[in-house]
Amino acid sequence: MNLWRKYLERYADLDGDVEGQIIVGANFTVEILTALSRTLDGGDRYKDLIDQRIAIFHEGTKQAGIFEDRLLNATFSIYNSLNTLSHQFAEGNTHALGMIQSVDEQAQLSIKNGTQIDKSAAAMRACFALVGLMTIALDEQQTTTPAIRQLEQRFAAGAQAAVTDWDHLLNALYRIVEMMQLLALLTDPVLKDQIAQIASRFQEEDQSREIPAKMRNGFCRFFELGHLLITHVDAVV
Repeated sequence: MNLWRKYLERYADLDGDVEGQIIVGANFTVEILTALSRTLDGGDRYKDLIDQRIAIFHEGTKQAGIFEDRLLNATFSIYNSLNTLSHQFAEGNTHALGMIQSVDEQAQLSIKNGTQIDKSAAAMRACFALVGLMTIALDEQQTTTPAIRQLEQRFAAGAQAAVTDWDHLLNALYRIVEMMQLLALLTDPVLKDQIAQIASRFQEEDQSREIPAKMRNGFCRFFELGHLLITHVDAVV
């Protein structure tokens, strides 16, 4: 709840500054995913890795000045957080761990060249793959397999239609938000109404044709879904 309050305060402080609010949503997504990893890490197996990755993120927030650098720091920190979570979800599953490793290798290759936005888009594409893997891992009864496959097809179609790096980034971000809804629902069906409320805000704030406004919508809904997950998981744990 402390993270939620800080998120609301900083978002409100930047009223009218769309780029600033994008960074707020992205940065707090890093924080909430990190908190979720800590909550799931009952035996402290991942403590050192979690501490290392959040420290790198915090240092990056101090050093990054322009919007593109701040976004790059946030998107790769989101990737690192999801990488940790995916390992936690996949413990004991050799096949899943191999797929996570493959995603990581591709992500590392993608950051060697390109602009900050190109690299941020690559990070979000890798994030989509990881969220998809976690969702599949939770879907033991394969009840949401058709929905997962549909999202994967939409992701592929969006990537094919994308013209700019911004288009690629937005396509990945939106599909992540949609996959996160499935992930949250698989965590506990009782969250259905709260997920629907977030999905409704997602649709309402997608009316703008401007990419920055759409990105703000995506990162803010990403944070809200992460917050919903940790609030529920923390209560259960």
